[in-house]
Amino acid sequence: MRANFDDSYRALDPAAARLLRLLALQPADGIGLPAAAVLAGRPEDETLERLRTLADRGLADDAGGGRYTLPGPVRVRAAELAAAEDDPDERDAALRRVLDHYLTAAPGTGLEEQGLALLERERRDEAVETLEEALRDAERGGDHRTVLLARHNLGRALVAAGAADRAMELLGPLPEEFAALPEPDDYHRGRALLSLGEAYLRARRPVAAVNFFGQALDAMRALDAPGLQADAYAHLAEAARRRGDKAAESTALDAEAALRARMAEGEG
Repeated sequence: MRANFDDSYRALDPAAARLLRLLALQPADGIGLPAAAVLAGRPEDETLERLRTLADRGLADDAGGGRYTLPGPVRVRAAELAAAEDDPDERDAALRRVLDHYLTAAPGTGLEEQGLALLERERRDEAVETLEEALRDAERGGDHRTVLLARHNLGRALVAAGAADRAMELLGPLPEEFAALPEPDDYHRGRALLSLGEAYLRARRPVAAVNFFGQALDAMRALDAPGLQADAYAHLAEAARRRGDKAAESTALDAEAALRARMAEGEG
């Protein structure tokens, strides 16, 4: 997958490549044309042409209704390239623009985008309320994958808001359900395992959390996602610290540092 991605990415013009990198940073699963234009800071007609280019190259999916999504492995690699190639201030400015766009409930903005923008801004209780409504909407009219994503988003918000028990109940079935989709979603399965581990850690159950973080690590290795592997090791280190296991904590921190150093070398 990485080799295929790299070939397609190298064939993009600079503006389309920049848009792909920025799309990996915004918090929602999909994005509409108005938000994509705001994210890129470019007119909608230019942005639409570049979105179509990404879809033609297999780097984005046209989800219908004017929305585009990135396949999980593409999102992983595009996020790595954003960290490697884009100025941090420009990345931050692009993310701020699209979050502000979502929070104004601009035309085309859904509850998912609003709720995730609230979560990014640490307005946790509002995020929970909005993402609960988004889940209800998904259950009324969305396909099964959309419902799973809505449950995951709400579970993440509940973890952040300190509602660990509710989060564990909501997140618990998700890894198996993402794996059981007609087209298994390994990226979101791994993300759900990380979120589930965070919920157990918040509930002061570090032993159970280690199990989920370990499964998440395996999933991220399979995706060849070093940044997410490093995140899993950081969580494992925190779980070990809470258990008082200094050796395991040190091992996990060393593994995290090695992965981040390898990524930095790749950037150079």
